[in-house]
Amino acid sequence: MKSLKTLAIILFFGGCKAQTPILDISESGTGLPNGYYLKDTYDLLNQFEGIYQYTNGSTILKIVLVKKIQQYNGKYYEDLIIGEYQYIENGIEKINTLSEINITYLDQGFHSISNNLIVNNNFRLYPCLNCLANEKRLYSPIYDPSTDTYANLIMRRTTEGGQEVMKIVITNPSGGAYLESEGPGPNFSLPLGELTLIKQ
Repeated sequence: MKSLKTLAIILFFGGCKAQTPILDISESGTGLPNGYYLKDTYDLLNQFEGIYQYTNGSTILKIVLVKKIQQYNGKYYEDLIIGEYQYIENGIEKINTLSEINITYLDQGFHSISNNLIVNNNFRLYPCLNCLANEKRLYSPIYDPSTDTYANLIMRRTTEGGQEVMKIVITNPSGGAYLESEGPGPNFSLPLGELTLIKQ
């Protein structure tokens, strides 16, 4: 009889334990205590995973994107896409962070590409006139380690001529460490504007 009472107490208090709130990545955790989980409930991030390459003569941009599940960023857990890239301009390699794709940082935001912000056609940073009505794109900052600057990166998965492609837009470079006396910081290394990368 004593063991039944003990078991009942354990089950009662075990069932009363606080649960970690789980939100979809489209929701905001503002106001919640640390420790909640932004989950890719509808697997919207899956379509962006892969290796993509833009080639124009001897200029190449190769991007590798990987989905990570339940990563802790110091405040909450989240599903997100991380990425690294290689940029070769006129046959000269300017940036190559591909070797960092398998590094697990305490905060995965340290990757060159890292985010889970799904945006729609009306995203004011870069509206999409050619997108389908319910098409989802992915927004992320992209880091240029050679100039210590960031730009905005908007990614759209689609198909052209039977080929899976990623249409990207790189825009609004900003930030960077520089001395005011030296004037504005260095230019962003990657080409700005829209590029089409073929899935490898």
